[in-house]
Amino acid sequence: MIEATESMIKQQVVGSVIADDVSPSFDTFRFKANANEYVYPGTLVGTDVGDGKFLIGRISASIEVNPHESASRAKVREAMQIEADYPEEELSTNIYRVYEADIIEEGFLKGEKLEISEPADMAKAGSEVFLPTETVIAQAMGFEKDPKKSLCLGQTRIATDVELTTDSEQEPPNNVLLKPQFIQRHLFIGGTTGSGKSWATGILLEEINKFVIPIVILDSQNEYIALTEGLDGKVLKPGEDYTVRLSSLTETEVLELVPTLKGTLGQELLAYTFIRLKRRLLAREEKTKGQLSFLDVRQSGFGLSELLDEMKEDAPGLEMKPLSQRLAIQRTQTSLERHKFLGEKTNWVNLLKEHPVINVDCGELDQNQLQLVVGATLRELQNLRKKNLIPPHVIVLDEAHLLVPEGQDSPCKQVIRENVRIGRHYGICMILITQSPVDIDKKTIRQCNTRFIFALEPDQLDSLRGVKADATDDMLKRLPKMPRGSCILSGTYETIKHAIPIRIRSDRKTPPGGEAPNILDEVLQWHSNSQIAP
Repeated sequence: MIEATESMIKQQVVGSVIADDVSPSFDTFRFKANANEYVYPGTLVGTDVGDGKFLIGRISASIEVNPHESASRAKVREAMQIEADYPEEELSTNIYRVYEADIIEEGFLKGEKLEISEPADMAKAGSEVFLPTETVIAQAMGFEKDPKKSLCLGQTRIATDVELTTDSEQEPPNNVLLKPQFIQRHLFIGGTTGSGKSWATGILLEEINKFVIPIVILDSQNEYIALTEGLDGKVLKPGEDYTVRLSSLTETEVLELVPTLKGTLGQELLAYTFIRLKRRLLAREEKTKGQLSFLDVRQSGFGLSELLDEMKEDAPGLEMKPLSQRLAIQRTQTSLERHKFLGEKTNWVNLLKEHPVINVDCGELDQNQLQLVVGATLRELQNLRKKNLIPPHVIVLDEAHLLVPEGQDSPCKQVIRENVRIGRHYGICMILITQSPVDIDKKTIRQCNTRFIFALEPDQLDSLRGVKADATDDMLKRLPKMPRGSCILSGTYETIKHAIPIRIRSDRKTPPGGEAPNILDEVLQWHSNSQIAP
């Protein structure tokens, strides 16, 4: 509830409610727009219903009525080769536009206070229809009031944004202020290349960073290296200064890394020893009841050398001949040493104490290696968080469709699903980003309660029908026509009350990354250096 006056509620009158066979009703109202007043799908409008109350509706459809442009009249002009000669909309008595708005909330003034509640009234035919102020929109959407205490992401997109910018020579105020607690219920960001999703992710991570929440980015495209450095974070490269322990992989993952043992007794030896070591590790952790010291954490798990030593111990029990034993151990060692990202456990406890952002630069890994590194990393972080050895944190997964693919398995799919399903109980917050929603597991993104949907191809938009909340088809279809950096913000009722178009802030502090090279300049430079005429 906020202090309010009439001027704080109404911004601009755009039309009046009409009566026809479907409007007004408890669900919708239609209005004739004033001449040259335009609104767009998803725009919020209001209309008075008396006693200080007003309804808030969201534009869902529109139509223009112009009898001069009927098919028959247009054909007559074409056949007679005459030009159209009738007055413009503002001077005409029979040219007008009708918009339809779905009623989503009701507001009312209580003294000098504004309250928003569920709608209980019908619109009144003949009543003015107006654009509500940013303040009203923010409260109707459940946004916060203080930018310093919220995730300040941008502005709600209303029809007068452009005019306001032109008139005042500055952007409208940032009123998309989300509660920081929203990140506990995970976020999904989807959009085609160039739509602005990476820019928006940068704004979001800057806002999360101001609350001193640790951020771990598993960066498959080198997209967020500049952001990491701009926030005084640390960039790690698998195989150089970042490794995961062998014990953080699953049995299936380890066996697939040693294909030369497939179908041999050596594979049975590898599987037997690996499973035995994993069980011993779990038994040790169970015995300590999770009360591990910092030294215990560093020494927990096992690596390649321990695995090889234990394979030597287990081989006689499987009645392996000495030659078969040596071949199995040699092939295991050769295959696993080829993957440089396997090594000692990374000291996440110290890393998260010393750096606000950790970026694991996976740009040079192939898809299978990427999935293995992501899966092992998430298991290590999850294990440490459950033991309360590291603080609550945010995990960012770029190109998430490669990690949790629809209709197929991957080395990291199960742990990502688990984090999304129960992570909020442990303080593990997930942000999934993709340019291909059609290829990502729908069960996973349904559990991301806040969603940013940028411009997408029609088939990609179709794949989001189950997670679009109350966003209308017209709102989604308009996305490709909206300026870059615009998106539909939606979610469950407890996070985002209603889907609404927003524009992401343009004042990002850190530089964007992942810029595509200018191949024409590079080719000319190559020819110049090679002294070959293009």
